Amino acid sequence: MGTKLTKEQILAVMPQQPPFLFIDEAVVEEGKISAVYKIREDEVFFKGHFKGNPVFPGTLMLETLGQLGVLYLLKSGDSNIGADVDSKKIFFISADGCRCQRICRPGEVMECTAKVEKMRYPIARFSGEMRIAGQKAASAEMITLTFDYVK
Repeated sequence: MGTKLTKEQILAVMPQQPPFLFIDEAVVEEGKISAVYKIREDEVFFKGHFKGNPVFPGTLMLETLGQLGVLYLLKSGDSNIGADVDSKKIFFISADGCRCQRICRPGEVMECTAKVEKMRYPIARFSGEMRIAGQKAASAEMITLTFDYVK
């Protein structure tokens, strides 16, 4: 079943914070992480994306998948990571094979998963997928992060 993380536990470790944190709760398992996020009507970016037609930005869909990788590095205890990761030293490098396949709107719940593809200090690679009501909303064949240890 894995380890369930509450919003409070997530907030305590993530370098991203509201309004730029898109994980409400998560489950960390060996080699993967899953999470949910309910899209709120009061998200700041809806004022301009798009006026009168609120659409969750595709770039933020991919950001959400990247945030899963960050949370995995911080909370998984994966022995392949090697040591405690410094939350201030995790950075996005690249995303390949990205697709946004469904418009996401306020009130919908994003169900996201990220799977470890390669873990070797200082690089972590994940594949990721987002679904809403069972429909694929976004995916990334490879999200690459760099990280460093607590010193």
